[in-house]
Amino acid sequence: MIVKTIGSGSSGNGYALISGEDILLLECGVPAKDMLQAIDYQVSKVSGCLVSHVHKDHAGYIKQYMQYGIKIYTSDEVEADIEAVMGEKTVGLQRMKRQKIGAFTVIPFHVPHGETECDGWLIDTPDGRILFITDAEYCPYDFSKLEINYGLIECNYSEDYLSTEDSGIKYNHVLTGHMELQTCKRLIKSINSKSLRSIGLIHLSSSNGHSARFMGEIKEIVDCDVDVWVAEKGTEKEFRLMPF
Repeated sequence: MIVKTIGSGSSGNGYALISGEDILLLECGVPAKDMLQAIDYQVSKVSGCLVSHVHKDHAGYIKQYMQYGIKIYTSDEVEADIEAVMGEKTVGLQRMKRQKIGAFTVIPFHVPHGETECDGWLIDTPDGRILFITDAEYCPYDFSKLEINYGLIECNYSEDYLSTEDSGIKYNHVLTGHMELQTCKRLIKSINSKSLRSIGLIHLSSSNGHSARFMGEIKEIVDCDVDVWVAEKGTEKEFRLMPF
Protein backbone atom coordinates (compact mmCIF):
# COMPACT_ATOMS: atom_id res chain seq x y z
CA MET A 1 0.00 0.00 0.00
CA ILE A 2 1.20 3.48 -0.88
CA VAL A 3 0.45 6.44 1.39
CA LYS A 4 0.75 9.91 -0.12
CA THR A 5 0.72 13.13 1.87
CA ILE A 6 -1.09 15.77 -0.17
CA GLY A 7 -0.91 18.29 2.66
CA SER A 8 -0.37 18.22 6.42
CA GLY A 9 -0.74 21.17 8.77
CA SER A 10 -2.82 24.27 9.33
CA SER A 11 -2.58 25.23 5.66
CA GLY A 12 -4.49 22.12 4.62
CA ASN A 13 -4.65 18.38 5.28
CA GLY A 14 -5.08 15.50 2.88
CA TYR A 15 -3.74 11.95 2.51
CA ALA A 16 -4.31 9.15 0.02
CA LEU A 17 -4.18 5.43 0.83
CA ILE A 18 -3.62 3.51 -2.37
CA SER A 19 -4.13 -0.25 -2.10
CA GLY A 20 -4.28 -2.15 -5.38
CA GLU A 21 -7.20 -0.78 -7.37
CA ASP A 22 -8.74 1.06 -4.42
CA ILE A 23 -8.00 4.54 -3.07
CA LEU A 24 -9.22 5.92 0.24
CA LEU A 25 -8.75 9.64 0.87
CA LEU A 26 -8.30 11.04 4.36
CA GLU A 27 -9.48 14.66 4.80
CA CYS A 28 -10.36 17.14 2.08
CA GLY A 29 -8.55 20.23 3.33
CA VAL A 30 -6.49 20.64 0.16
CA PRO A 31 -7.79 21.73 -3.27
CA ALA A 32 -9.17 19.01 -5.51
CA LYS A 33 -6.54 19.77 -8.15
CA ASP A 34 -3.79 18.79 -5.69
CA MET A 35 -5.65 15.64 -4.70
CA LEU A 36 -6.20 14.66 -8.34
CA GLN A 37 -2.53 15.10 -9.13
CA ALA A 38 -1.54 12.94 -6.14
CA ILE A 39 -3.75 10.05 -7.28
CA ASP A 40 -2.79 10.41 -10.97
CA TYR A 41 -6.35 11.52 -11.76
CA GLN A 42 -7.72 8.03 -11.09
CA VAL A 43 -10.97 9.25 -9.55
CA SER A 44 -12.78 6.06 -10.56
CA LYS A 45 -10.63 4.17 -8.05
CA VAL A 46 -11.57 6.40 -5.09
CA SER A 47 -13.84 4.51 -2.70
CA GLY A 48 -14.46 7.59 -0.56
CA CYS A 49 -12.97 10.29 1.63
CA LEU A 50 -12.96 10.26 5.44
CA VAL A 51 -13.25 13.64 7.18
CA SER A 52 -12.35 14.08 10.84
CA HIS A 53 -14.12 17.39 11.57
CA VAL A 54 -15.58 20.55 10.09
CA HIS A 55 -12.59 22.93 10.27
CA LYS A 56 -11.51 24.33 6.91
CA ASP A 57 -8.01 22.85 6.92
CA HIS A 58 -9.67 19.41 7.01
CA ALA A 59 -13.00 19.90 5.25
CA GLY A 60 -12.72 23.14 3.30
CA TYR A 61 -12.87 21.58 -0.17
CA ILE A 62 -15.79 19.21 0.33
CA LYS A 63 -17.78 20.83 -2.48
CA GLN A 64 -14.92 20.37 -4.96
CA TYR A 65 -14.47 16.70 -4.05
CA MET A 66 -18.19 16.04 -4.35
CA GLN A 67 -18.16 17.56 -7.84
CA TYR A 68 -15.94 14.63 -8.86
CA GLY A 69 -18.45 12.13 -7.47
CA ILE A 70 -16.38 11.35 -4.36
CA LYS A 71 -18.44 10.25 -1.35
CA ILE A 72 -17.50 12.02 1.87
CA TYR A 73 -17.77 9.93 5.04
CA THR A 74 -17.99 11.35 8.56
CA SER A 75 -19.39 10.24 11.89
CA ASP A 76 -23.04 11.11 12.45
CA GLU A 77 -21.96 13.90 14.81
CA VAL A 78 -19.55 15.50 12.34
CA GLU A 79 -22.14 15.05 9.60
CA ALA A 80 -24.45 17.41 11.51
CA ASP A 81 -21.67 20.00 11.87
CA ILE A 82 -20.80 19.95 8.18
CA GLU A 83 -24.42 20.22 7.10
CA ALA A 84 -24.97 23.16 9.46
CA VAL A 85 -21.79 25.04 8.50
CA MET A 86 -21.30 24.11 4.85
CA GLY A 87 -24.75 23.02 3.76
CA GLU A 88 -23.41 19.72 2.42
CA LYS A 89 -24.74 16.25 3.22
CA THR A 90 -22.06 13.67 3.95
CA VAL A 91 -22.47 9.93 4.54
CA GLY A 92 -22.85 9.63 8.29
CA LEU A 93 -21.36 6.62 10.07
CA GLN A 94 -22.03 5.43 13.59
CA ARG A 95 -19.09 5.83 15.91
CA MET A 96 -17.48 2.59 17.13
CA LYS A 97 -19.16 0.58 14.36
CA ARG A 98 -17.39 -1.03 11.40
CA GLN A 99 -18.25 0.18 7.91
CA LYS A 100 -17.00 -1.26 4.61
CA ILE A 101 -15.79 1.33 2.10
CA GLY A 102 -14.37 -0.34 -0.98
CA ALA A 103 -11.43 -2.52 0.03
CA PHE A 104 -11.23 -0.74 3.39
CA THR A 105 -13.07 -1.22 6.68
CA VAL A 106 -13.28 1.85 8.90
CA ILE A 107 -14.38 2.65 12.44
CA PRO A 108 -14.78 6.29 13.54
CA PHE A 109 -14.19 7.11 17.20
CA HIS A 110 -14.48 10.38 19.08
CA VAL A 111 -11.38 12.38 20.01
CA PRO A 112 -11.38 15.63 22.04
CA HIS A 113 -10.86 18.77 19.94
CA GLY A 114 -12.03 21.68 22.06
CA GLU A 115 -15.74 22.28 21.52
CA THR A 116 -15.73 20.79 18.00
CA GLU A 117 -16.86 17.25 17.22
CA CYS A 118 -13.86 15.34 15.86
CA ASP A 119 -12.99 11.74 15.03
CA GLY A 120 -10.05 9.46 14.73
CA TRP A 121 -10.28 6.44 12.43
CA LEU A 122 -9.28 2.81 12.77
CA ILE A 123 -8.78 1.59 9.20
CA ASP A 124 -8.35 -2.03 8.18
CA THR A 125 -6.82 -2.48 4.74
CA PRO A 126 -5.70 -5.51 2.70
CA ASP A 127 -2.18 -4.48 3.74
CA GLY A 128 -2.65 -4.03 7.47
CA ARG A 129 -4.29 -1.90 10.16
CA ILE A 130 -3.91 1.89 10.38
CA LEU A 131 -4.58 4.18 13.34
CA PHE A 132 -5.32 7.73 12.14
CA ILE A 133 -5.61 10.51 14.73
CA THR A 134 -5.39 14.23 14.09
CA ASP A 135 -6.47 17.40 15.92
CA ALA A 136 -6.91 15.56 19.21
CA GLU A 137 -5.87 16.75 22.65
CA TYR A 138 -5.36 13.08 23.51
CA CYS A 139 -6.61 9.64 22.53
CA PRO A 140 -9.37 8.45 24.90
CA TYR A 141 -9.12 4.78 23.84
CA ASP A 142 -6.67 1.96 24.47
CA PHE A 143 -5.46 0.40 21.20
CA SER A 144 -2.65 -1.60 22.78
CA LYS A 145 -4.23 -4.99 22.03
CA LEU A 146 -5.37 -4.28 18.47
CA GLU A 147 -2.07 -5.03 16.71
CA ILE A 148 -1.72 -1.67 14.96
CA ASN A 149 0.60 -1.92 11.94
CA TYR A 150 0.80 1.72 10.90
CA GLY A 151 0.14 5.01 12.64
CA LEU A 152 -0.72 8.37 11.13
CA ILE A 153 -0.72 10.37 14.33
CA GLU A 154 -0.66 14.06 15.09
CA CYS A 155 2.41 15.42 16.87
CA ASN A 156 1.53 19.09 16.66
CA TYR A 157 3.63 20.92 19.23
CA SER A 158 5.93 20.73 22.22
CA GLU A 159 4.87 22.55 25.36
CA ASP A 160 8.32 24.06 25.79
CA TYR A 161 7.98 25.84 22.43
CA LEU A 162 4.75 27.63 23.32
CA SER A 163 4.96 31.33 24.05
CA THR A 164 3.72 32.23 27.53
CA GLU A 165 2.78 35.68 26.20
CA ASP A 166 0.08 34.22 23.96
CA SER A 167 -2.61 33.21 26.42
CA GLY A 168 -5.69 34.00 24.33
CA ILE A 169 -8.09 31.91 22.28
CA LYS A 170 -5.38 30.65 19.93
CA TYR A 171 -3.26 29.43 22.84
CA ASN A 172 -6.21 27.58 24.40
CA HIS A 173 -7.08 26.06 21.02
CA VAL A 174 -3.58 24.60 20.76
CA LEU A 175 -3.80 23.10 24.25
CA THR A 176 -7.29 21.59 23.93
CA GLY A 177 -7.36 20.85 20.21
CA HIS A 178 -3.97 19.43 19.26
CA MET A 179 -1.68 16.66 20.43
CA GLU A 180 1.47 17.61 22.31
CA LEU A 181 4.73 15.70 21.90
CA GLN A 182 4.63 13.91 25.26
CA THR A 183 0.99 12.90 24.74
CA CYS A 184 1.88 11.58 21.31
CA LYS A 185 4.76 9.59 22.77
CA ARG A 186 2.51 7.96 25.38
CA LEU A 187 0.08 6.93 22.66
CA ILE A 188 2.80 5.49 20.45
CA LYS A 189 4.32 3.62 23.38
CA SER A 190 0.95 2.00 23.97
CA ILE A 191 0.68 0.68 20.40
CA ASN A 192 4.32 -0.32 20.03
CA SER A 193 4.45 -4.07 19.42
CA LYS A 194 5.98 -6.62 17.10
CA SER A 195 3.19 -5.76 14.65
CA LEU A 196 4.07 -2.06 14.36
CA ARG A 197 5.81 -1.18 11.10
CA SER A 198 5.53 2.56 10.53
CA ILE A 199 4.66 5.80 12.32
CA GLY A 200 3.93 8.92 10.30
CA LEU A 201 3.83 12.13 12.35
CA ILE A 202 1.16 14.42 10.92
CA HIS A 203 -0.07 18.00 11.39
CA LEU A 204 3.14 19.41 12.91
CA SER A 205 2.94 23.07 13.88
CA SER A 206 5.24 25.34 11.87
CA SER A 207 5.84 27.59 14.89
CA ASN A 208 5.53 25.25 17.89
CA GLY A 209 7.01 22.08 16.45
CA HIS A 210 10.39 20.70 15.42
CA SER A 211 10.29 17.80 12.98
CA ALA A 212 13.85 16.50 13.58
CA ARG A 213 13.45 16.56 17.36
CA PHE A 214 10.00 14.97 17.30
CA MET A 215 11.10 12.23 14.95
CA GLY A 216 14.20 11.53 17.03
CA GLU A 217 12.28 11.23 20.29
CA ILE A 218 9.68 8.93 18.74
CA LYS A 219 12.41 6.67 17.32
CA GLU A 220 13.76 6.20 20.84
CA ILE A 221 10.52 4.63 22.10
CA VAL A 222 9.75 2.17 19.29
CA ASP A 223 11.56 -0.88 18.00
CA CYS A 224 14.51 -0.19 15.72
CA ASP A 225 12.78 -1.61 12.64
CA VAL A 226 9.80 0.78 12.90
CA ASP A 227 9.96 3.46 10.22
CA VAL A 228 9.35 6.87 11.83
CA TRP A 229 8.77 9.77 9.45
CA VAL A 230 7.20 13.21 9.22
CA ALA A 231 4.31 13.74 6.82
CA GLU A 232 5.21 16.69 4.62
CA LYS A 233 3.56 17.75 1.38
CA GLY A 234 4.60 15.37 -1.39
CA THR A 235 5.85 12.61 0.95
CA GLU A 236 5.19 9.11 -0.36
CA LYS A 237 5.59 6.02 1.79
CA GLU A 238 5.07 2.32 1.20
CA PHE A 239 3.26 0.50 3.98
CA ARG A 240 4.10 -3.21 3.99
CA LEU A 241 3.88 -5.87 6.64
CA MET A 242 7.16 -7.51 5.71
CA PRO A 243 10.33 -5.45 6.23
CA PHE A 244 11.89 -6.74 2.98
